[in-house]
Amino acid sequence: MKSELIKKYRKIFIMGTWIHNHLQLQNKLHLPKSNSLLAGVVILKNTKLKIKGNNNEIVIDDYTRLNNCRIVIMGNNNKVFIGKNCSLNGTEIHIEDSYNTISIGEKTTIQGKTHLAAIEGTKISIGEDCMLSSDIHITTGDSHSIIDLENNRINPSKDIKIGNHVWIGTKVTCLKNTEIADNCIVGATATVCGKHLKPNCIISGVPAKVLKENISWLRQRI
Repeated sequence: MKSELIKKYRKIFIMGTWIHNHLQLQNKLHLPKSNSLLAGVVILKNTKLKIKGNNNEIVIDDYTRLNNCRIVIMGNNNKVFIGKNCSLNGTEIHIEDSYNTISIGEKTTIQGKTHLAAIEGTKISIGEDCMLSSDIHITTGDSHSIIDLENNRINPSKDIKIGNHVWIGTKVTCLKNTEIADNCIVGATATVCGKHLKPNCIISGVPAKVLKENISWLRQRI
């Protein structure tokens, strides 16, 4: 009944939540000209945006909550998408350079103290219904250069893709070129790099490897 009411009067609810979010003194939502924040029926609490650049776009879909979050963009033509029914706590989304994208699928939750960083025109894609614990680092690059003895850089930044319904435990690090298939679990303190393309696996260790196959997981205890 409540969702039907919101759908029927969506524009009114968007206006109401926009006013609510901008009246919260802990929120810092001002964007420079030529950048855009497109928010649906969302609740923002202690959320701060810091944008330096042009043509950057932030989209937050309906029924999503951001609490104690920070979005930093330093560059041009970057995009951040957060899907419906997400809950992000203590999350920092950090983008440098231009033409990067960070997307979070609907119904995904992040519990706290998580850092997502994309640089040098790369993408971080987190699928639907994922569950991220806390103290997690996901970054597409090294931020500094590694060079060979002929002064050629040998550490380019690379995309990261996390599938649908992936559970990532506490203190996990996902490095550039990581890919995790659907329905996987990443064990606490793991360091993940490279492609783990088989679904329904437990991945853990430093570096992470498959420990168990043919599993899935539920949010509720049964």
